[in-house]
Amino acid sequence: MTVEGKLSSVLAEFARTMVTDFPIQTILDRLVVRIVDVLPVDAAGVTLIQPGEAPLYVAASDESARRFEQLQTELDEGPCLEAYRTNTAVSVPDLAHDRRFPTFAERALDEGLAAVFTFPLRHGDFQLGALDLYCTTTRALDDEELSAAQTLADVAAAYIVNAQTREELQESSTLARHTSLHDQLTGLSNRVGLVQNLEGTRLRCQRSGKIAAVLYSDLDLFKSINDTYGHHVGDELLVAVALRLKDIIRPGDTVARFGGDEFIILCDELDDPTQINPIATRIASALGLAFQLSVGEVRVSASIGIAFLGADGT
Repeated sequence: MTVEGKLSSVLAEFARTMVTDFPIQTILDRLVVRIVDVLPVDAAGVTLIQPGEAPLYVAASDESARRFEQLQTELDEGPCLEAYRTNTAVSVPDLAHDRRFPTFAERALDEGLAAVFTFPLRHGDFQLGALDLYCTTTRALDDEELSAAQTLADVAAAYIVNAQTREELQESSTLARHTSLHDQLTGLSNRVGLVQNLEGTRLRCQRSGKIAAVLYSDLDLFKSINDTYGHHVGDELLVAVALRLKDIIRPGDTVARFGGDEFIILCDELDDPTQINPIATRIASALGLAFQLSVGEVRVSASIGIAFLGADGT
């Protein structure tokens, strides 16, 4: 099959993956393997670059290509970086007689590299990285092969941007969900998150035959803290209370900020109601200890009420 025919096959294959959820690394790993099938080269590699940072992703068709990719990053020299910085393809048909990358050439020649061809990965005015083609014998690529290589690089860039956009949307969705379920000040579950946890607890109680306890606690004299020191100190106290509660509850239990100075502690997997007594005592004692805030030592106490969720859901 001609280079054009092989290229068409690869493009068709990647077109079918455009709407899939393949991660960026998977796309790159598959791409470099298929490039070696299409072009008369021995190995291929891709490095995605972000200015001032370590490479985001590195893919290679074999271990030799991976070494050459990593070597260029390590030395901060080589055709890959040159193509990225200049947004121009770089051809090195005979590495032994090329003087542009002396340090890289010396190391790469020792490892059996003879020729390298690099093509920028770009999206509009943005450079994403470079596609590198490696040969163990000196040779040149003809115009058809060079064109096919740049086409593959451009296609790779398009798929990378598509995958990055998808990942950013997923991260944004995850962040939005987390924000909707958590209190912004303390990081604890909020009312919505608490209700979801309660429903999960109810179902677990029905399956296990055990009970759960809901401890409702509010801080005594909290209003006087706000009136005396200001609301910013009140917020400091709420954050400190949240941290202390998280430190003393059992693994698997839930702490939520219900609103204002009201906190909910959800404890499940209890065999009988008396098991909650030492937990409630520990919480009351912990909240009665002094808090070190920006204005100095602050003391409060807490009132705690308890309700139980039975195995029958009542």
